[in-house]
Amino acid sequence: MPKNDGVLGISVTHGRLALTLMKGGIVRKSEWEEIPDNIVEGTKIISQNLFADFLREQIKEKGIKCKTAAYVIPDSDIFVKNITMPKIADDQLRFNVPFEFKDLIQGELNQYVFDYVKRESASNDENTINLLAYAVPVNSLANIRETLKQAGLKLVKALPETSVYEALIGALGNEEEIKKERCFMDIGRRAIRMMIFKNGEFKLSHFIDVGEDQVIRAIADELNVDTHLAITYLRSRYQDCDKLPSAVNAYKDISIEILKGLNFYEMSDMTSRLKDIVLCGTGAMTEPLVEMLKERLDKTVVTMDELYPNYNKEKEINVTYGSVGVLLSDALGVATNSNLASAGQKKKTNLKAVFGTIAAILVAALLIGKFGFVDRLNTLANERERANELQQQINEQSKFIKESEQLTQEYYHYSWDQMSDEEKSRVSRVDTLKLIDLIGSQGMKVKFMDLSSETLTIDLLANDLDSVSKLTTVMEEEDIVESCSVVSAKTLTEETDGVKTDAGVTAQIKVHLTKGSSEEEN
Repeated sequence: MPKNDGVLGISVTHGRLALTLMKGGIVRKSEWEEIPDNIVEGTKIISQNLFADFLREQIKEKGIKCKTAAYVIPDSDIFVKNITMPKIADDQLRFNVPFEFKDLIQGELNQYVFDYVKRESASNDENTINLLAYAVPVNSLANIRETLKQAGLKLVKALPETSVYEALIGALGNEEEIKKERCFMDIGRRAIRMMIFKNGEFKLSHFIDVGEDQVIRAIADELNVDTHLAITYLRSRYQDCDKLPSAVNAYKDISIEILKGLNFYEMSDMTSRLKDIVLCGTGAMTEPLVEMLKERLDKTVVTMDELYPNYNKEKEINVTYGSVGVLLSDALGVATNSNLASAGQKKKTNLKAVFGTIAAILVAALLIGKFGFVDRLNTLANERERANELQQQINEQSKFIKESEQLTQEYYHYSWDQMSDEEKSRVSRVDTLKLIDLIGSQGMKVKFMDLSSETLTIDLLANDLDSVSKLTTVMEEEDIVESCSVVSAKTLTEETDGVKTDAGVTAQIKVHLTKGSSEEEN
């Protein structure tokens, strides 16, 4: 990966975007943000255009200047398999690995990119080789490249999530720490994922169907607010809401499910000697939950920021570990057999070489021919004319393609005919859009909008909290607005010469429309 200009590590897990900037082998900045609804579902990007817009805005808002990116491929999007094979040459491995997935994949083999990482054999059998193999859909890699391109980034590295965890384990440095049997407990909104490693290598993963949403709903019910505001309260520990009795009961439920998952693993593998748990995800930033797990689990429990103090500022490594790990992988030598960032790309035809070859053939034919000189000259003239016509067609097609790409990128979100049904469902075509113009006239910027029935949710950027409050009053004067309220607001800060100053406010408002106003059409 290029290092002088810096590389931006990107990961998407549990509806969160994590960004880490590395320059000169040093982590310069690490940030994370909750992704708005209807853009991603867990780790899966469901709207490439909206995600590209959101990513571009976050890069700008957080002052990140970088043109290349390393992306963490979620394990949920690919197939991962431990394989033991006879010891054969690398070219034979590349040929045989795809057939190990024939019972798992759907469709043809050419719809996937197959890769692997060699493992040391625990049995010291010289006649076999152990592999951690991957099957990655070609269209997933193409979508990642295209999405990052729309956000102004070039994909230079793509690494499966399992290998990212192994890079983080390698960063511990101490051989004894690396070889420990360790479970990474990623606590997300809707689920908890257990990733177990032994001797620094992936062993297995397991999902637990419970997550932070149970805590968020408990706080929302207790304080009589919606879940969006409850999330803000939980992250900021507003009025110690994380210690409410209902929240504590939710922590207990989560701890019970985690105990069940650990017991199931230990019973299914009697050789297990699991003693170390690492908590990560946004759940690892909820202190009462962390303390309860440390008390209830009969193991050594630490958070990601406690395990990696060198990469931690304000505990953000608990969420940004993926974007950090993909950048550390180069320095630690953790990589797949080939570069997945360029896998599956069609090779571009070198037109200059093609025409150069044609010209060389024609010249050779002219020099060799001794008879029929006039006929050969006519043939040469005809070939040149055909070559010129072909070049003109290529130039016209290239110009058309280039203009189409520019227009698609610049105007895709203005064209109703090109919107998907999912995108159309969020936008009112007449009166609702007038509200967006009204917000713009108040000196604010709309970052995201979502229309569901008669409720319009708008994420915006304003100068201060006072202007957001005034906006709700102005909007309630509109005929199509029944009521308007502020759901959440967060003051942004920027640091200049070591001094933090306010840089504006991000806010989410909900507008309840009069019945029928959200159904108007041109």
